[in-house]
Amino acid sequence: MVFESFTQVAAVSQAAVDRYGPVVPPGVVQAWHEHGAGFVGDGYFRFVDPVRAHQMLGTDGPLPAEAVVLFATAMADLVAWYRGMFLVVKCRLGQIHAAEIGFEHLVSLMVRDHRDGVWQWQPYPQAQARLGTPGFEDCLMHVPLLGLGGRGEADQMQTGSLWIHVGLITQLVGPPRFTHMLPLPTSD
Repeated sequence: MVFESFTQVAAVSQAAVDRYGPVVPPGVVQAWHEHGAGFVGDGYFRFVDPVRAHQMLGTDGPLPAEAVVLFATAMADLVAWYRGMFLVVKCRLGQIHAAEIGFEHLVSLMVRDHRDGVWQWQPYPQAQARLGTPGFEDCLMHVPLLGLGGRGEADQMQTGSLWIHVGLITQLVGPPRFTHMLPLPTSD
């Protein structure tokens, strides 16, 4: 079992396994077969079908064309496999972080203990308490966008489409830029 707790939304398409299986870590393929696409744990992380993600992001998305989107978050962050490392695309902050770690290590960082330091998930808990957990292809959005003067406060957030929100950020604020390697905890 790759994820300790998982709520399946759909199977990962055979097209995704055929197309991306040879280029992603073996643990990813195992998770596609065992779990499909759905909510990891409490629903902040979503394990997605990369074919669907590619269709929704199109060619003008915030990632290199060869990147394979594996996860999205309830705050519209994306986690992708690219050239032997994970890219954590924090569209709302305009940042891309990279991590050269194994898939199992990445999954271990999705527990609540690491969400502030690694994932910068604030103010999600307060917004989620007010608005509920967004649907699988939805997210909590800063309104206005942080890059357009948003204050980043929970009471200024709304629920909307994950893929449209990522596209709006990319088009209106610009694509995120690589800033640094993902800050990993020194001990688990």
